[in-house]
Amino acid sequence: MGTSALVELKQVGLAYSSRQDAVLDGVDLALRAGECHLITGATGSGKSTLLGIIAGVVSRPITGELYTQAVVGMVMQDPQVQILRQTVGAEIAFVLENMAVEPSKMLVRVQHALRAVGLWVSLETPVDSLSLGQKYRLMLAAQLVCEPDVLLLDEPWAQLDDLGVVELSAVLKSLLARGIAIVIVEHQPQAFADFYSHCWHLHQGQLSKQASLFAVSQPKRYRPVQCAKQRQLLIEAPAFSLQFTDGNCLFKCAGLQLFSGELVTLVGSNGAGKSTLLKTLLGAQADIVQVPIKVLGKRPKLGGFGQQLMMLFQRPSRQLFETTVLQELCFSLKRFNLPLERATSMLQRLGLSHLSEHSPHTLSYGQQHLIAIASLLCLQPKILLLDDPFAGLDDDYCQQVVALLNEEQQRGCGIVLASHRALPQLQVDRQWQIQAQYLSGGQLEVDQVG
Repeated sequence: MGTSALVELKQVGLAYSSRQDAVLDGVDLALRAGECHLITGATGSGKSTLLGIIAGVVSRPITGELYTQAVVGMVMQDPQVQILRQTVGAEIAFVLENMAVEPSKMLVRVQHALRAVGLWVSLETPVDSLSLGQKYRLMLAAQLVCEPDVLLLDEPWAQLDDLGVVELSAVLKSLLARGIAIVIVEHQPQAFADFYSHCWHLHQGQLSKQASLFAVSQPKRYRPVQCAKQRQLLIEAPAFSLQFTDGNCLFKCAGLQLFSGELVTLVGSNGAGKSTLLKTLLGAQADIVQVPIKVLGKRPKLGGFGQQLMMLFQRPSRQLFETTVLQELCFSLKRFNLPLERATSMLQRLGLSHLSEHSPHTLSYGQQHLIAIASLLCLQPKILLLDDPFAGLDDDYCQQVVALLNEEQQRGCGIVLASHRALPQLQVDRQWQIQAQYLSGGQLEVDQVG
């Protein structure tokens, strides 16, 4: 290994089985102090696997050579899988305990790491009370507290709101100045374009150097949906406060409506209450004060709407439980006595037929998202609640999902789509914007778009 390289890969390859093409095939990569490497590639191309090899967490045997003389920290796409402790302070202090750091010195390091990533919560805050984006910040703090030589980040843009991306960029620039090497895997490379030093593209197992970032293409926008039938009121609520039973108020709202054929985006920062509102509409949020919301004419109750109301959760792995992808899509079709050919047709539509006999649990984060979305669309519900559905998807798959959602609108489905930011690729009817007000809870504002 070159004396200046912290980590070096030489002709590294990996295949999950002898029947499949190699995920990585002859990859060369050297990470040196103060370098920022940005890696792009299609959904399922092996980017997360490459990070796992660098971090030393891939258990399968690899070919080629891997040299390292560095402390490596990594934040995965789904930070939930890395969490070990029940409170924020205990989670960050865990690595310090394993490093035998004196307890008297832990508090300052833990607090500094939290502030560095913009997570302004008490050390006693239960981890389960954090949003997924806040958990990403927490795991970033847990990596920084051990002062790594190399930091690996798997798609941070998807998990962080715009302020979080700005704060993360500032942190990363300071780390680069201190000589830390950084690798960012990202579908939205333009978010970090002002400080990367190397740009790579992973395709068919090969890592090729990019002279510059791709030009960002203008996303396709669809014409406003024209429904043949008179619009039906699917969701309605007068003024209400979304408040936990412990008294904590997330936000206040002057009223909500969702009609058939509408696509509404629910936009807000990490921890603003987007997921909580979606789960409230589903009837799955148990620890909130009752709110006067009606869904399909009745009070929300989990399981009370059959296939008429479906929700995609932020963590797609929690919705996947069958042994093959095809069985996953067929499960609810069988349950509701719907045509099974919808499953194979949907896989063909998304270009995923080659994964039909694969276990959904072995797929990439983005592929799991696609399978979870596909399983819901097969049911043709009246209401579709989507919590950050584009996380882990490349531009091509994003456009395919957008096309499918447009078709659902044409059919009369009402869609509420939660995101950290406005989504220019969507033709939306209205936007529900949660404005944070940290002392008294937020305010959910309903805006007409277009």
